Amino acid sequence: MSIDTQTRTEQGTQDEGRSLWNEYLPVWLSTPMVLVVLLITVFPGIYDLYLSLVNYNYVNPERIGTFAGLHNFRVIFTDPVVWKSITVTAIFVTCALLLELVLGFALAALLTNVKNRWARTFYRIAFILPMAVAPVSLAMIGRIMLDPQLGIIAYTISTYTPFAAPNFLTDVPLLTVILMDTWNWTPFMFIILYAGLSSVPDELIEAARIDGAPTWRTYVHVVIPYMKPVIFVAFLIRLIDLFRTFGTVYGLTRGGPGNATKLISIQIFQTGFTYIDIGAASALAIVYLVVVLVICNVLIRVVGFEGVLE
Repeated sequence: MSIDTQTRTEQGTQDEGRSLWNEYLPVWLSTPMVLVVLLITVFPGIYDLYLSLVNYNYVNPERIGTFAGLHNFRVIFTDPVVWKSITVTAIFVTCALLLELVLGFALAALLTNVKNRWARTFYRIAFILPMAVAPVSLAMIGRIMLDPQLGIIAYTISTYTPFAAPNFLTDVPLLTVILMDTWNWTPFMFIILYAGLSSVPDELIEAARIDGAPTWRTYVHVVIPYMKPVIFVAFLIRLIDLFRTFGTVYGLTRGGPGNATKLISIQIFQTGFTYIDIGAASALAIVYLVVVLVICNVLIRVVGFEGVLE
């Protein structure tokens, strides 16, 4: 083979390799992160499935690791406390999600009507601030503020209203944690919905006004349908996050009084680390994951993502 032929062959090989590298560059760059995600999700998931199928109760250490079949699943499905936590979780997620969605949209709608640039910046910062508070810090501050003897909220109600201040953490604990979470996470909904409202074409709103539609009808029949993809994305993200709620509620009430605020996340934690039954806790975690996935997939199939990427 001549030197020129060998050179052309080597050049062609280099060009082919360079073309292959450029064509699959996103794949090469994303591969390390994909491997990391698989490592921190797939392995723990498989190990959790293993734990759910074996005896892993430290009350009987001699049986740890022995195959138990579906015994752990039978334990959680026959436990009335688990069913109580399912009810509490459903109420908490539904009420908090609806409150945060409505309040977030209301704040976003009000702010879009503020014309002064400095005032709009001030309100935007003020509305976002609650989200900067960590859940555990919020729980600790909330316990102090809601204390019936030392708390400023109880003092304000007793002093400036004709009503006696209730003990929020014992009289209305579920309502209290719902309102606390709403205060903490409404800013998240506000950010997304405000961005969505800012993208609504002025021509649509002006056309509705010219037709004589009142403000509420403009929002119901023009703005909200146009924002449907944005609203659904915010709804879905917050729904998943609410199912993961732990820190705020555990810091405020530890799931009490009794089981009044025991979310499934708290039930999983207490089953595994208080009652030392890792197998049952793993089984409950798997069932919980499957239920959340089913709910989210049903919502996606019913509502869809049409228009999200447009």
